[in-house]
Amino acid sequence: MSRKGWVIIFALFLLALPSPACADVLAPKVLMAFGPGGPHHVIKECAELYQERHGITVEVFKVKPEELPQKLSEHGDLYYGGAEYMLDEFARNNPDILDLNSAVDLHPRRIGVVVRKGNPLNISGAEDLGQEGVDLLAVKLEKMEEFHPPRGAGEKFIHREVYTGQDGVAAWRAMPELDAWVTYKSWHVTLERESDFIAIPGAAGMRYTPMAVTRRTPNRQTALHFIDFLKSPEARNIFKEHGWD
Repeated sequence: MSRKGWVIIFALFLLALPSPACADVLAPKVLMAFGPGGPHHVIKECAELYQERHGITVEVFKVKPEELPQKLSEHGDLYYGGAEYMLDEFARNNPDILDLNSAVDLHPRRIGVVVRKGNPLNISGAEDLGQEGVDLLAVKLEKMEEFHPPRGAGEKFIHREVYTGQDGVAAWRAMPELDAWVTYKSWHVTLERESDFIAIPGAAGMRYTPMAVTRRTPNRQTALHFIDFLKSPEARNIFKEHGWD
């Protein structure tokens, strides 16, 4: 074969190779995602479906806020949060870990008041939480203070404060004296047999689930591909099943 013929064959071979971005998406990899417990189970379920569809494993880990910087810096491809403020605070305190150009707000969660089954105190919304005899549960990480009644001098309306939403679920089940909990609808879904839910309407009662790619990831295109999958209708249906809007 002539030299010209070999050059043509070699050129066709190069054209047949996938581009770096395409190769990154198609190559089998393991992505590591870290974040809080609230969205953990739903993102994990989406990751299992993503693996079925694309053959790429996404390991989803729930970690405490103080552990996130080290986990993401050493192993993380993706960050996820329970609400927009979580990503904002993390990025402000750890400016070199996340690629904020990749940040997106995924599906929203409705905020409302979880009350005992049958709503025995006839609570119609957050405005009723300051009435006498209402014992509130509060979760520190959720930052729902804007929906709590203002405290008067010496007044104590919170019966129990816990750290995470999962702690809140455990407290609700263990302490029947608790009357109300301002939280996400997703926790009501977990407690559906033990609670009713009064939604807080409008934009004030809605928070979104943020996600971003880390700067250290060698799998940027694959991580972005997973985020795109989480925006898909089939992933959104999974979120809805767990209490997201």
